[in-house]
Amino acid sequence: MRSAAFLHRLSFGVLTAAAIAAATDPLAAQMADSARELARSGKYAEAIAVYSKVPRSDSAWMGVQRELARTLATVGRYDQAEATARQAAVAPNGRELWATLGAVLQERGRRAAAESAFVRAQAEHASDSLTARLHVAVLHLESGDRARAMKEFDGFIDIYNRAGGTLSAAELRAVAIACRYLGADNPQLFKDALKAFDRSVAADGDDLETRVALGELFLEKYNGAEAQQTFDAVLAANPSQLRGLLGAAKRMIFDGQPGADSLLDAALKVNPEFVDGHVLRARGMLDIEDYAGAQREADRALSVNPASAEALAMAAAIRFVQGDNAGYESFRARALALNAHDAAFFATMADAVGRIRLYRVAADFAAQGVAADPKHWRSHGLLGMNQLRLGQIAEGRKSLDAAFAGDPYDVWIKNTLDLLDTFKNYDDVTTDKFHFMIEKEESALLSIYLGDLSERAYAAFAQRYAFTPAPPVRIEVYRSHADFSVRTVGLAGLGALGVSFGTTLAFDSPAAKDAGPFNWGSTVWHELAHTFTLGLTENRVPRWLSEGLSVYEEHLARPGWGAQLTPGFLSAFRAGKLVPVSRMNDGFMRPAFPEQVQLSYYQASVVCDFIAKEWGEKALLAMLQEYKAGRHTDEVFQKVLSTDARSLDRRFDAYMRQRFAGPLAAMTGDTLLRSLERAGGRSAELTEAAAAHPGSFPLQAAAGAAALQVGDSVAAIAMLERARALFPDDGSGDGPNGLLAHVYLARGEWQKAADALSAIVLHNEGEFSAAVELSKVYEKLGDRARAADALERAMYINPFDIAQHQHLADLLAASGDKAKVVRERRAVVALAPVDKADALYRLALAWHELGNAREARTSVLRALEEAPNFVPAQELLLTIVDGRKP
Repeated sequence: MRSAAFLHRLSFGVLTAAAIAAATDPLAAQMADSARELARSGKYAEAIAVYSKVPRSDSAWMGVQRELARTLATVGRYDQAEATARQAAVAPNGRELWATLGAVLQERGRRAAAESAFVRAQAEHASDSLTARLHVAVLHLESGDRARAMKEFDGFIDIYNRAGGTLSAAELRAVAIACRYLGADNPQLFKDALKAFDRSVAADGDDLETRVALGELFLEKYNGAEAQQTFDAVLAANPSQLRGLLGAAKRMIFDGQPGADSLLDAALKVNPEFVDGHVLRARGMLDIEDYAGAQREADRALSVNPASAEALAMAAAIRFVQGDNAGYESFRARALALNAHDAAFFATMADAVGRIRLYRVAADFAAQGVAADPKHWRSHGLLGMNQLRLGQIAEGRKSLDAAFAGDPYDVWIKNTLDLLDTFKNYDDVTTDKFHFMIEKEESALLSIYLGDLSERAYAAFAQRYAFTPAPPVRIEVYRSHADFSVRTVGLAGLGALGVSFGTTLAFDSPAAKDAGPFNWGSTVWHELAHTFTLGLTENRVPRWLSEGLSVYEEHLARPGWGAQLTPGFLSAFRAGKLVPVSRMNDGFMRPAFPEQVQLSYYQASVVCDFIAKEWGEKALLAMLQEYKAGRHTDEVFQKVLSTDARSLDRRFDAYMRQRFAGPLAAMTGDTLLRSLERAGGRSAELTEAAAAHPGSFPLQAAAGAAALQVGDSVAAIAMLERARALFPDDGSGDGPNGLLAHVYLARGEWQKAADALSAIVLHNEGEFSAAVELSKVYEKLGDRARAADALERAMYINPFDIAQHQHLADLLAASGDKAKVVRERRAVVALAPVDKADALYRLALAWHELGNAREARTSVLRALEEAPNFVPAQELLLTIVDGRKP
């Protein structure tokens, strides 16, 4: 295990207020103090108005002009800010305005003019000349002169060592920022940056700029908790602090939490010309494939600052993902003309295309970033993560090792390297089409089931999509959900169970207890479907369609697999909370409520159902081809479906209301039910409410459950059966079907119990106990074929019970499925039975029945190695040698 560095907050010490220069005129001084307080609390318009009233004749005027210019720049009034700063700078004793003027010019992208202003501030020994010196070094770095810039940053350490005790809060902030840049060469200097920030805050607790810079440092070093604490403190003091809002929005994105959009909206309301705000908004729109909106945001940013490296990179990424190579090359040329060693440009490109699953392209861009600046550790990290997604494990480890050596604070890379260290505990099982990586304890069993299932899925998809991915498809199976999560996003806590990077798949083992019970068979089918839809479109299929098709394929593979209709889905639709087809990606990428991502999987599959029914299944394939050609969703709808997005939204809404008319009508009475439950929810009152509302599924279900609790099974059955008739698709174990199953099992009413259990199994793929119980009930009814099917379903949830495999083999033998009998006998052997000789003999017999003499001979010989005097095995060997047919 490698040790990860962790940047954490030190003590701030005692906070003191910044000294305010006295003015000759008490009224002017009062006005200046009032304006400062307004600006500090975010009331910028009022502050500007008060600042503007201070007469030029007053000695406070020069200081006020600096603050006025900064406030004007804060709200995006850059022309006025520049004019104000320039007018004061050229006046007698105007040296205090040159650095302010330089900062305004820098925000507008006028680098040469900005550098001249900063140099002038230093030459005239302005009080903020150290800040000006920092800006000059930053400009040199942004221009590609890294060696010069790093030497200039290094000079701040000498300044601190010589005069650390006498530096002002702003000067300490400048030292901290310089150390932050130096951290790229020596990560230990990030700790020095933190110390300098803390001293700056202690010197002037009202200086929110320092706190924001500190929060940005925490976020840069992957400490989201302390970053948010810092931004919270900033926004508590000033809810309109521009970079505080931006930092808090970035922190939410970092931690995958909703709410970033509202913070970004607030920042852009303060300053409609906020370049970094428009860039971040463009990134969000790029994620949901709103390319037109993303382009508008990037263009807006560049109209303010044509030299913004971040905006140029984002504009290039937007053009690239749309297939506009000429547009991409134009922005690339502009970015590299400003800085020929701009590795961040390529990192932005790698991140942008990686987020839409263009992993090979992402790796290529990241490699260009490494070539542009070998000390750009983020490029090394992006290269390594994308190499791993491509199945290039050794190359990925090498890149991540380099990234971690340069930036030991990157928790994602540290976690991923730790995970790679565990790969020695896995077996590699290779076939013509697949490379399986399974933990040693499970590989003997899972490789049997996984191999069988993957081959069947591969054959089905290859036929349907007329496409075969380049072999082998790499499949990694993780016994720990935390490990799977790290493999996917670098952090533990991912809600998904599987992921497809194209020809590299990863998912939870059925033994991953921290993942909870789930159907690993349908997960394999789902993720492998992605391999085909991603591969066919060269990874250009939008997420909503790829996810929708994967669930659609699950439904085709086996009734009951995949996301199903639920009361929660119907309630969300009734409430207007689901997104229209034209914005389906929002449901995955920008969920408006906690359950929306999960509901979006089912909704996307219904969209696929809708298209297949209205235009034929061939339309789905045609859409994939159009995405491969680089067309965006509106164009695909028009070309394949001959309709525009708005019309399709209306048609789909009508389809939903027609298809689910009955269940939708039954989802009433929930408000009354909540009211009754708050009042105590006694059985009699619920029964009375159910009788008054016979068409309400929630009331019938609740009243039936309550009646069952008080022992009134007759009334309970009547209401639960009514609930099931209203919504037969309910698959919850504690819902009407589950409760009815318990009642009918207790009564020995096997067919009714089978009907109730079957409804659960067909609408809830993860119900292991219901599937096992259903198998037993079908046996009682004499239907061994259905009993085998139900028990096989259970195996795709929990395949580790040896007795279940033995029994399933017997059931399958009775139904004549010889190939599956072999699979089950192999599973029994893999689970290390007590009587291994008997298990091997039965496996040999199954191979013999299937007509595979070679495998039968191998198995029976193994049985005889375990028990040389085992007579049935001896007789079977003679039969095999004689070549007798089974």
